[in-house]
Amino acid sequence: MIEDNRDIATYIGEVLSERYAVAFATNGEDGWQKAINLVPDLIITDLMMPGMDGLELCRRIRSNDVVNHIPIVIVTAKISDQERIDGFEAGADAYLAKPFNVDELRTVVERLLDRQRSLRSKFSDNATHTKEQQDEVQLTDTERRFLAKTVDHIYLLMDKQQLNVNTLAEKLCMSPRQFHRKIVTLTGSSPASFILNIKMKRARHLLETDPKMSIDDIAFCCGFEHTSSFYHAFRKKYGVTPRDVRRGIE
Repeated sequence: MIEDNRDIATYIGEVLSERYAVAFATNGEDGWQKAINLVPDLIITDLMMPGMDGLELCRRIRSNDVVNHIPIVIVTAKISDQERIDGFEAGADAYLAKPFNVDELRTVVERLLDRQRSLRSKFSDNATHTKEQQDEVQLTDTERRFLAKTVDHIYLLMDKQQLNVNTLAEKLCMSPRQFHRKIVTLTGSSPASFILNIKMKRARHLLETDPKMSIDDIAFCCGFEHTSSFYHAFRKKYGVTPRDVRRGIE
């Protein structure tokens, strides 16, 4: 919550702290630093603040890979049609006019957080949704580009036998903690689980399309030091062994 009016900040905090952990900042610059450090699930910001205002904060957040997935709600007394348009163009997801209705605040916050929960459910390894259910929530272009870039780096590091969470985070210009917060928000999986899922998909593809490649070589190519570890991970993921896939046993 980024608000320079202490009374309003306290009021919103009291409303939301019933269900959520709330961190406070009193101006745009402080809010920006806390957003980068905490990578919160949602940001509520005032529009008119000394120094960095709400629009500039929105633009900065949307241009940064660490935090550009975070929903932003602007709370302001100044809400003409043009100002609303400016806010949406800057990257805001919702506007609330002061004085606002408490139920409206709760509804807006819950709606935006529901999208994140739906994304986590959609991409979770344990998801069992139909295609129609999965299509209800789509990645934004920004989120899609980030995940594509992450997968590209996973493959590059895998080929170099340098794949681990810390190195991957560094390649994405994030701290391990920032990367963990973002990947969990978008996929519902920890970084280690997300990486393992990519490794398993690559292994299965190689098993099915490259019969000349030995299982030992595939294990090494997919970042496993020991074939036994590869067998265990593969069977846990797919319910069959790599050799079963080679034999066409499903």
